[in-house]
Amino acid sequence: MRRQIAVAAWCLAMSVSPLLAGCSSNADAKTEQPEANAEASQSSGAPAPAADEKAVKNDYEDGTYQGEGKGMGGPITVSLTITDGVITVDEITESGETAGIGGKEAIEDGTFKAQIEEAQSAEIDGVSGATMTSGGVMKAVEAALAQAK
Repeated sequence: MRRQIAVAAWCLAMSVSPLLAGCSSNADAKTEQPEANAEASQSSGAPAPAADEKAVKNDYEDGTYQGEGKGMGGPITVSLTITDGVITVDEITESGETAGIGGKEAIEDGTFKAQIEEAQSAEIDGVSGATMTSGGVMKAVEAALAQAK
């Protein structure tokens, strides 16, 4: 009986220790380092970018491009415009995505559009419960951006 209690206590200690490691003082040191880098960049005399400015992360040619990806219920088409390196989504269309699942609504309410414009790439979070639709949107954006290179 005593051995069983000792084994159970050891198992409990081993399972809790990784959780406690996340609260160690090393985590605090990592969060302080970016602040030091921010202070160094501010003292360099370079103007800090405004919070609402979209950082240009690409070297795409200006123009309007269209790409297609495969969603759960059929093709998904993304039309986007690039102006001065900034990606703006003009339209996302689908044919056959299931209403009420999430993907169709995310297209209609602008969730995917906002994610693409925020990321300025095809690397978006997507929508939970709409994995195929999210993947189709990402592939469509990748196809459109491939034309802009």
